[in-house]
Amino acid sequence: LNIDAAQIFLKTPNRWKSSPLKKDDVSSFIEKKMKLTNLEIFAHNGYLINLCSEGETFKKSLDAMLEEINRADALGIEHIVIHPGNHLGKGESFAVRKIAESLDMIFLEKENSTVKILLETTAGQGTAFGYRFEHLRDIIAYSKYQERLDVCLDTCHIFAAGYRISDEDGYNSVIEEFDKILGLDRLKLIHLNDSKREYGSRVDRHEHIGEGMIGINTFKLLLNDKRIYNVPLVLETPKSDENHADIMNLNMVQSLINK
Repeated sequence: LNIDAAQIFLKTPNRWKSSPLKKDDVSSFIEKKMKLTNLEIFAHNGYLINLCSEGETFKKSLDAMLEEINRADALGIEHIVIHPGNHLGKGESFAVRKIAESLDMIFLEKENSTVKILLETTAGQGTAFGYRFEHLRDIIAYSKYQERLDVCLDTCHIFAAGYRISDEDGYNSVIEEFDKILGLDRLKLIHLNDSKREYGSRVDRHEHIGEGMIGINTFKLLLNDKRIYNVPLVLETPKSDENHADIMNLNMVQSLINK
């Protein structure tokens, strides 16, 4: 299937703690990774982590992110994708400061690590922060470690957040807006997902490529866009037994690339 990018979890995503990595497993992973020289591997952090929280949840979130970085370093993974956080009603100005300060605490603790954090665009469901490009720009600007922060764009999320990418003019306008606000040089990964819900719904529900509300034409535009042609892409589309759905989506994606 000619795969050259993948995304993994470094531990169980719905639990605060997981068993330590075993030395044999680390050695085996690195050995296989070295053989797959064309495969770029990204990690996604656990779903419970909220760097915009306070109290016990915040302490657990910091500890969990530090553990994620430890695991990424051990496995030789250079990027961890994170959802910026949920402000839980405290507002967006609070969110910018809190998330940036939380990231700075993590980077200070892990100054010797080479891991970079990719802030993912969100759908803006509930109090999820990061549904505007300006949100991510402001977090990066507020951080003391800007060189360790970049961006992951999720097609389902930005569509649900109100970025009109479902026609050619809208798509081009959104890419230009991203470049103006954040700079395409900060775009290090794209999550390629169609959306079950309509434009501007602020609801995060992924769909198979070409079967959702975004539509197949947008994915054809994106996959052949020279401005972002070298940015790795990974699918987070719905799963099925024996990977049939993943294979279907990969085949669809590859059929859209101009040869």
